[in-house]
Amino acid sequence: MKYFFAKISLFLLAFFGAFLFCVFRSGDQNKLTGKSGQTLLPYRFHKIDQFSVKYKENFNRPKFQKKNPLAVLIKEKVTRSNFSGSILVIHKNKILLNAGYGYADKNTKTLNTPESLYGMASIQKGLTALLIMKQIQIGKISLQTKLDLFYPKIPNAAKISIHNLLTMTSGLSAKGNPTNLKDGNAYIDWYVNHAIQKYPIGSWHYDATNFKILAGILRILTKKSYADNLKNALGRKFDFLSPSEFIANKNHTYSYKNNVTNQATFSKDPSYLQREVATGNLFTTTGNLYLYFLQLLDGKLIPKKIVKQMYSKINGFAYASGAYNYPQYYKAHGYILNYEPSVFISKNGANAVIMLSNVSSKVSWEKLAEKIFQKIIF
Repeated sequence: MKYFFAKISLFLLAFFGAFLFCVFRSGDQNKLTGKSGQTLLPYRFHKIDQFSVKYKENFNRPKFQKKNPLAVLIKEKVTRSNFSGSILVIHKNKILLNAGYGYADKNTKTLNTPESLYGMASIQKGLTALLIMKQIQIGKISLQTKLDLFYPKIPNAAKISIHNLLTMTSGLSAKGNPTNLKDGNAYIDWYVNHAIQKYPIGSWHYDATNFKILAGILRILTKKSYADNLKNALGRKFDFLSPSEFIANKNHTYSYKNNVTNQATFSKDPSYLQREVATGNLFTTTGNLYLYFLQLLDGKLIPKKIVKQMYSKINGFAYASGAYNYPQYYKAHGYILNYEPSVFISKNGANAVIMLSNVSSKVSWEKLAEKIFQKIIF
């Protein structure tokens, strides 16, 4: 009998020992350790706030805070406007509304969604400015570097600075209109070779020539193409797509002159957009465009002191580096081939309206975006 109890005791001891080993091993495997060495809870215990701007996946699906009176008011306003496109509204770092309206393709009745892609148009000038600011960050140039260092044959090149080009206060324009050139580099060269002094230096006049010249300067500094510079700077972080990538993407949209016609303005021929290299030939979603501005303003793409330089003005004119710098917010806007993007964002990124449209309107969609933005900041 004593051997029987001894065997039972050994069996129970072995059983509990194995049980405790499994428990502790399982616990060790589920532990996550932060940089400080502090043990964190496993991911599966972490509940995601579905309206928070901290999670990129929140921007890929429709969102609407139906119990928020402000969100309800905004949704009603957008619905009444017959807007076609996608809209993202951020209030105090929370998504109030993330939705698509109208058709991405009228012929197939494919609807616009938060994942739909639209032309960035002139908002892309901000990306070109970012690439220039990265060269300033590493000390290759400064805002005061003169144009004659790169293109001495451009009129008054010794008097025009990088800052003048970024703020469109150079007074430069281009004589003529380029067509059917080989590629983006050829268009950059054309603008450089046809630059004229049309306005006084220091006066503000909107002209894409400034940013074509900046793209040329960037090419000289890096010995790389515009596309390669953009890829090196951002990778696929925000998925800004080229025309060919846009066409191949399942979320591409067509653009239309108005809500009546079914004839698309932008089809599957991207050749026209070669001329818009550095100034308006990329495509994006509302979510990716917001995340770009959020990270830029938060100093995650370039230091905040460089961001401050990037948006610094000349002679009080609001325009700088692809956006308009107002006391409480930035505005960016564009228009190309009936795509119309509008961005209003507070300087800390906590409040924003991103509207990307694929159907033109007699009254710019920028007006509606501004009205919505004024509702969320006041």
